[in-house]
Amino acid sequence: MERIPAPRLNGEYVTIYHPQGDVYQGRETTHFTPGTHYETWVANDFSLIKHHDSYHMIGITHPKPPQFIDEFNPGEGDCHEAEEVLFHATAKGNTFADLLKDGAFTDQAKLLYPQERPDEVPFIHAPHLTKAKNGRIRMIYGPKYIRLAETDDFVNFERRTLFIDGDTARDPFLFEEDGVFTVIYAVENRVDYRQSTDLVHFTEARTLQINPFGNEDGILAASESPFLFKHDGFYYLMWAIYDGRLGVYDHRTFIFGARTLEGLANSAPLTMLPAHAGEIYEDESGIYLLSAYHPQNGISAVELKFEYR
Repeated sequence: MERIPAPRLNGEYVTIYHPQGDVYQGRETTHFTPGTHYETWVANDFSLIKHHDSYHMIGITHPKPPQFIDEFNPGEGDCHEAEEVLFHATAKGNTFADLLKDGAFTDQAKLLYPQERPDEVPFIHAPHLTKAKNGRIRMIYGPKYIRLAETDDFVNFERRTLFIDGDTARDPFLFEEDGVFTVIYAVENRVDYRQSTDLVHFTEARTLQINPFGNEDGILAASESPFLFKHDGFYYLMWAIYDGRLGVYDHRTFIFGARTLEGLANSAPLTMLPAHAGEIYEDESGIYLLSAYHPQNGISAVELKFEYR
């Protein structure tokens, strides 16, 4: 049995992005009216990429519903009301270490309100950003309809559907290696995947991993926000659990490791880290874990160290 180094937090979280007040331009909902300014917005699943000399962060956002106190007291009704638009925040720095300071990212104009994509369902969830070989930015997102949007300027997006995979498919992530694209995504208590060489034709869905967790009420514990990365020759898969026990922005994120993708299927977690909708970013300055809402509303980051335990 090969030993695999496991990540640990190397320091304390720093909240690098604080959502600012803004005028809501979405659909009329129970609590939100177009053209109205709302001071508090909530950030959720997100992604980060460096493009030229700027870092761009894009993720789910919406105004905070009036009944929502915190993740443990969300009130009656939909605490994710109006999750139909994406925040876009930017920062400049030579490396990510330069951005590890409070409020490093600044809000830009919000992206892809429903009226900008009338052919889609209004919800837009869990974007993941990658860069194509031609330099264009790719953004994959859900739910249910796994879609791809490409942009040169983070304003105008060319959108198309990659595939459809049932009502509960969500939180897609795009991983590329040796000319093969692997889209992993959450489906109930599973992480499923499809593969393609051209982002047009995809294999049928296969299961990468099934989580065995539930609770005494028989409620299925969902896997959320899967993220796949490679570090020092090992594949690492991470996802957050949601079973209603640790609020609506659960920050129990499991990390699995293996030499191969197939080896992740039946592996036990290497560790559990405190992050919601966790994202990994690595550059010459180090490797970092980013988290939405935990330890506070916004996006926070902390350096990781890998060690044998």
